[in-house]
This record gives sequence, structure tokens and C-alpha cells, in this order.
Amino acid sequence: MIKLNNASSKQLHVILPNTNKALAEVLKSVSPQELQRLSKAKDLGSVLDALLKQSLHADTKQNQLLLDLLKNNPTLKNLTNTNATLKELLHTLRQNKTSLPLEKTLEKILTNIQDIHPKDLKTKLKNSGIFLEANIKNATNPKEVFASDLKAVLLKVHEELSNSAQPNKQEILKAIDKLLLQIDYNQLISHLQNSASLYIPYRWDALEEGNITLKNAKNKKFFCDIHLQLKEYGELDLRLALFEENQLSINISTKNETLKSLLQNNMPSLKKQLLHVNIVPKDIRFTQTEQNKYEKQVNDDLEMGFEVKV
Repeated sequence: MIKLNNASSKQLHVILPNTNKALAEVLKSVSPQELQRLSKAKDLGSVLDALLKQSLHADTKQNQLLLDLLKNNPTLKNLTNTNATLKELLHTLRQNKTSLPLEKTLEKILTNIQDIHPKDLKTKLKNSGIFLEANIKNATNPKEVFASDLKAVLLKVHEELSNSAQPNKQEILKAIDKLLLQIDYNQLISHLQNSASLYIPYRWDALEEGNITLKNAKNKKFFCDIHLQLKEYGELDLRLALFEENQLSINISTKNETLKSLLQNNMPSLKKQLLHVNIVPKDIRFTQTEQNKYEKQVNDDLEMGFEVKV
């Protein structure tokens, strides 16, 4: 057993290799030299104890090294996006003659992005599995968390299936393991970056992959970088800057002229919808792919941020 000295219970299950599949995957291939660089300690228990303490402080060399190990690990690099894994698991479950409760859970998660609603989005993100340990700690009724949180549901189903005679249980278990690995990866990245690495739990058929990075800068300024790889139109990049509480600037970049024309034609509708929710579109423009005028400012002013995978 690995003993951790005075380890924070808040972080314990997020960063331990026996409960975090992403960390376990990295430690499979980590070299003795890399372990030594992670911590001066000679044993794995002390290394993890050091990581728990250091993860509270941003920009440590140890955190950066572990981040590099995570992002360069072959298994983790080759993972598909989380939504694709959700679809794969749902497809596998639908092949069963007898419907499992997990199937209904996934169907609720993978609603169409066109049906997105702020309150629904908040609930889905809260129950996405990324915040399981924090939700349990803060819950007045932990049973509700275990019933609604995706990671908790996956762990429960995994245990039940392992002891069942389900015909295609190995295929289902493999898909569950992959999804849990992706959730654990997001959790570990979040702790190391002192941020929140998320995925958008919706079905978006027109999207191949993408990410959304939110940045909280000084003077109550907020920046949002959106990168999308669309199946039909290719890459689309947007930079949103919110300031003075409700003033919004948007920079849009795409090499696809058809998409550009489509966006331009729908601009009046976008402005109308923004004004309807008391957001004033001060400046919406199309730019080149080079660094826009907000890029340097947000890098200079940046205090914190979080990344959303879609």
C-alpha cells in the first residue's frame, strides 16, 4: 500500500494511480529519471505525496513535467474525444436485447446541441463526472450524487457488469474503461493547471472536434477562444472578449468562403439574440488567422482559465 503523509482528502481520489486511470497510464511508462525530476523522493508514495502538495501551486516545474508526460503519453494522445466515446458506448449498449439503465443515462447526456439550454448545460456539466469528488464532499445527500453523476454511474455499472453473465459485457466494460480514462484525464489536468478541463455533453453531428478555452483576465475582462473543426466547412476560430460586464467583441477567422458568407448572412440574427440577453455586440469582425488585437492583451492580463473539450 502507498501511504501519503497528510494528503488532502479533497484531492486524494483525483490523483492516486489506483483511482485515476490517466495517472496510472502515465506511471506505466515513466522512467526513473522522470520520477526523480517529479520529486526528490525515492519512492512512489513520496512522489505522489509531493504531487498532492504541489498541485495547489500553479506553474511548478513538477506540475509542468507531469502535464507534459500526460499530454505526450501515446495512449492518452490517441484517445478520441469524449463525446465520440459516449456515442460508442451508447451504440454498444443498444446492441443488447435487454436495455440497461446506463443507456437511458447516456441518451439524456447526448441530446442535440440545438436543444441547448443554460440551466440544462449547467446541470450536465456538474454531473459530467469531472466534479464527482467535489460534489460528494459538498453534498448534503451523497446518494443523489451517486445516482446522477456520470463517473459514479459508470463505476457502479462497471462493478455490476464484472460479476454478471451479460453476453457482450467485455465490449461494454472496455468502452466504460475508455470513458473513465478520459474523465480521469480531465480531472488530473484540472488539478495540475488549477483550472477546469471539461467536455460539452451534447451531440453535435456537424463537428469533428474542437475546444473552448475560457480565460479570466484582469480588470474584469473575460476572453473565450473557440476552435472548431467542422465536417463540411473545416476550421473555424473565434475570439470573444467580454468587458464592462456586458460589452462583447468577437473576432472570427475561417478560410472557407462559403462558411464566411453564411456567418455574415446570419450576423443580424446573432446581434439580435445577444441584445435580447443584454449583451451589447460592440465589435464583430472577420480576421486573418494571425494573432488578433486581443491575443497579446489576454496573455499579459491572464489570471486563470479553463478549457472545454467538445
